[in-house]
Amino acid sequence: MLRWLPNIISYTRIALVPLVFGALLDARFGLALMLFVAAGFSDGLDGFLARRFRWHTELGAILDPIADKLLLIATFAALASVGVVPMWFGMIVIARDLIIMGGAITYHFVVGDLEGKPTLVSKLNTMLLLLYVLVVLINAAGMLPAAVPGELLTDGLQAVLLVSLTVSTIDYVRTALRGARLTGSQV
Repeated sequence: MLRWLPNIISYTRIALVPLVFGALLDARFGLALMLFVAAGFSDGLDGFLARRFRWHTELGAILDPIADKLLLIATFAALASVGVVPMWFGMIVIARDLIIMGGAITYHFVVGDLEGKPTLVSKLNTMLLLLYVLVVLINAAGMLPAAVPGELLTDGLQAVLLVSLTVSTIDYVRTALRGARLTGSQV
């Protein structure tokens, strides 16, 4: 009866994207942090409901990753544009997500249906991206304890993310090529 609930939660997360984006552009980092945490919580909630009650739908399989990508792309675009995140780093994160989305669309039309099952590497990368954004927002909102060196922490996470982004991108490409070979497609 409530099978549609995870999809509504994903739509709500998509609706939060422009609010997070606007709060970041207005340098309202505390508000952006609260909205980002709410979006992150909604991601966990819709996934939990879909798994726990087997409320999986084809629409949900598409909506959930789109909502995640939109949130991360908008967040990094805004953080880079206001100078909280280095522009080059924001561009790397955004370019990677756009390449993956473009690759998924191409795969769908050239090879066939894409099984959207995230790998352990991609889950780890997403977790690190979310952690990075949380730390950056907490630091920008002035909420880090004085004893915690905010820039050192964000720079360290940034270095780890560069490795993670590279490894997960290679993993996406390798997984797509393996899937194409199994279907006999020439990619």
